[in-house]
Amino acid sequence: MSVDLHTHTTFSDGALTPAELVARAAALGISVLAITDHDATDAHAEAVVAAPAGLQIVTGTELTCQLDGREAHVLAYGFDPDDACLRSALETFAAARVDRAREIVRRLNDVGVKVGFEEVAAIAGAGTIGRPHVAQALIARGHTRSLGEGFTRYLGRGAPAFVEKKRLAPKEAFRLIRAAGGVAVLAHPGTFRRDDLIPLLVEDGLEGLEVRHTEHSAAQSRHYEALAAGLGLLTTGGSDFHGTAGHRSRLGFPDVPDRWAAALVARSGERH
Repeated sequence: MSVDLHTHTTFSDGALTPAELVARAAALGISVLAITDHDATDAHAEAVVAAPAGLQIVTGTELTCQLDGREAHVLAYGFDPDDACLRSALETFAAARVDRAREIVRRLNDVGVKVGFEEVAAIAGAGTIGRPHVAQALIARGHTRSLGEGFTRYLGRGAPAFVEKKRLAPKEAFRLIRAAGGVAVLAHPGTFRRDDLIPLLVEDGLEGLEVRHTEHSAAQSRHYEALAAGLGLLTTGGSDFHGTAGHRSRLGFPDVPDRWAAALVARSGERH
């Protein structure tokens, strides 16, 4: 049996519906699955209904934070998806994402790249709208050939249509997560690249590190496991599976010990 605590569905920027993701996870023998869509928890109910016996679904979401001029992603686990304060915050983020997408489209049009917001919204569907949906619209229009090219030429930082995303302060994210009965984990710290800030995050309420991740080397995973132990943090891991073309993540990889998931679930269980 295996564990994957970092996955995405069509409710954010993933390619599979919650039911499709659950079916694939079950076929792979995954025993514990967390869906961590960006700023959204809508996939959870569908996933729970679709999950066969033997597959545990853990509530999750991925929040974008800002710390010392850097973007940090915070994974929330085991919270009450119906918590009013958390839902209100996620609705605010969803509205900000729509405004951001409209501004991105406006800037693209200003530089002669013709694409409509309605096209982007149709690609996003029920999911939280984001730059990957704009990048897909650019491909559909023939402006670019890949998601990577879209980000490099138009959507990435420093590119003509880049627009900053609304972000939380980590302390506020931790407060929302804890109040909803959840546990806050720093996502893929190897891509955050500010290990010196992690002790400060712990002081603000961080409870875990995503030690194993698609973007982490074996050496990085060992490093963050040791760092977590030294700081008294929970250890987690996941594939960051999206299922989209060009995304190198594989559902169920890297290997995540069952005991890590059990400790995470136990911690959140103490708050309910």
